[in-house]
Amino acid sequence: MAASKVGDHRGAALAFLAGEHLHPTDAAWPQAEAVCWARAGSHDSVLAALDRCLAIAPLSEEARSLRRSSRLQLGFVLSGGGQSWRGRQLGEAVLQDFPDDTDARLLVGYSHAMDGSSPVAESILTKLVQEHPGETQAWAVLVQCALRRGDAQAAQARLAELANHDPGSLEVQALRLQVDALRDRKGGTSNGHLRVVCAESCPQGLESEVLSTSEDAWNFLRPALGYEPTDPVVVLVGGGTRAPHWAAASFDGQVHIPVDAAQDPAQRTPILRHELTHAFLAQAAIGRVPLWLNEGLAQYFQGERIHALPGSSTAGWLDSLPSRRTFMDLDEDQAELAYHYSLAVAQELLELHNTTALEAYLGHLREGLEEPDAFRKSFGDDYAHLSSRIRMRL
Repeated sequence: MAASKVGDHRGAALAFLAGEHLHPTDAAWPQAEAVCWARAGSHDSVLAALDRCLAIAPLSEEARSLRRSSRLQLGFVLSGGGQSWRGRQLGEAVLQDFPDDTDARLLVGYSHAMDGSSPVAESILTKLVQEHPGETQAWAVLVQCALRRGDAQAAQARLAELANHDPGSLEVQALRLQVDALRDRKGGTSNGHLRVVCAESCPQGLESEVLSTSEDAWNFLRPALGYEPTDPVVVLVGGGTRAPHWAAASFDGQVHIPVDAAQDPAQRTPILRHELTHAFLAQAAIGRVPLWLNEGLAQYFQGERIHALPGSSTAGWLDSLPSRRTFMDLDEDQAELAYHYSLAVAQELLELHNTTALEAYLGHLREGLEEPDAFRKSFGDDYAHLSSRIRMRL
């Protein structure tokens, strides 16, 4: 432990790893390594070391507590960094060991919110704050969910609860500005399940035009997916997004579409079909559709089709897609390939099966079946076979 005592936690962890190789049946070595990795802030290494420890002997209470802490810390980082499904898995793993763990319940709710699955997030977090009213971070996420739904009244009520439990915090002040901005915003145009709001100056009648196009997209997607969102979907026209410059629009719990694209019917129709597909899938499968299929289906239902595949030099994208959690970190050329191959695999899937199989797949995910099992049960195949069919044509 000398290296750890002087602050070299990584060096100490590696020393214990070497000791583990010399004493492969002694669980004390990987457990000590895990403690050092935790001090170094490397929580994925903590979990790997504890998995090796568990293969030798049951975890001690200290090791179980350490595993819980690392799962939670890594889970929040992943959920906030575009890998919410992985973060949610870690939260659910904590709940298997500690069924009433409030931090794990917060993580699961937060991960759903980051997926854009606001109804699921709100259900989990509302129950949490009913049982534990002082959970300030749960209140903060609930405020954000209400903001994304465009519900100023709910956002204000939840913000009041947050302020009551955490008065004067910077988070309360920042959220109050957002709630005030939402309250001051014009009500927009609504038909009950869709609400279109201009977040900046829009030409007269544009909200109604966007609502009409959105309604057409909604009616197209509902039979195709065998599902429709239970909560209203907000379409924000203008106001900017956090999406990269190459993205025409985005969905983060609300659909964001630029004013110029909203004004052009040729752009507006495919964009709204694409982004509303994300909105439907977020609720239809509680945020559990893999990124490649989510983006592939969004393109497919907007009307895109693959007529020519890229050259074999880009085939590596077929292998990398299943593990990728976001496309937003890619440059424009890489993103084009990622979307291209996502569409190719999704199109292959839908040409082999009908939308009834897709509807069954989404239903299995809602029921909690593991994604690979839901995929095989619904489609009788897996991603590897689909991608190999495409690779043969490159």
